[in-house]
Amino acid sequence: MRPNETTLLFLHGFPLSPEMWAPQKEAFEALGYRTVIPDLRLDDSPATMEAMADVAVAALDEAGAAKAVVVGLSMGGYVAFTLLERYPERVAALALVDTKAEADTEEGKAGRRKLAENVLAEGARVAVDAMLGKLVSKTTLELRPEAAREAERIMLTAKPAAIAAAALGMAERPDRTPMLADIRVPTLVVVGEDDAITPPDLARRMASAIPRAELRIVPEAGHLPNVERPEAFNETLSAWLSNI
Repeated sequence: MRPNETTLLFLHGFPLSPEMWAPQKEAFEALGYRTVIPDLRLDDSPATMEAMADVAVAALDEAGAAKAVVVGLSMGGYVAFTLLERYPERVAALALVDTKAEADTEEGKAGRRKLAENVLAEGARVAVDAMLGKLVSKTTLELRPEAAREAERIMLTAKPAAIAAAALGMAERPDRTPMLADIRVPTLVVVGEDDAITPPDLARRMASAIPRAELRIVPEAGHLPNVERPEAFNETLSAWLSNI
């Protein structure tokens, strides 16, 4: 895809914000791409993936973009699946980053509901304490602590109500595995080598279920490879974009 003709729609993860994509905004706009990075932190509870998809489409409309390459990380990947279902004409290609197609287990749903309850009672710090060690790899914590601090800073900017609403919305999301075989747009699956939340084996299964999907593993990264190893992530995404 030609940069000056391509819009990249970046969809952030939980419990983060558009700021997590700052390294990508700078790098890809320098290459000539247009970036659209909506804020998916909603006050309505539960904040469903459908509501977030509507926010993303509104952002594309505001930017005057008919189509975009949709890059969704974790929760952003869940929103990307919803976009593909509800607004397929707006999706030119798909990059699924450290995410999964499966719905939550009952245990997982209960965990999200408990997190929402705790965050509302005690504040955003609860989410940071519960998740930061899972979001970034041990290598990042040891060798790139500034990346972990940046993830923590971004997480703490979210309102507790928005964190709780998103947690409850994710608990309600449907199983997307039946749609994988029907995806016809160019698709890239990216996963951090040390992702403890959606590990590489899960990414491999998802990629194998999507026709002609490509899989890339980012070394020495966990669930947030674009924050932990932005240069490696950007090179991976850029190389794929140049070949579709």
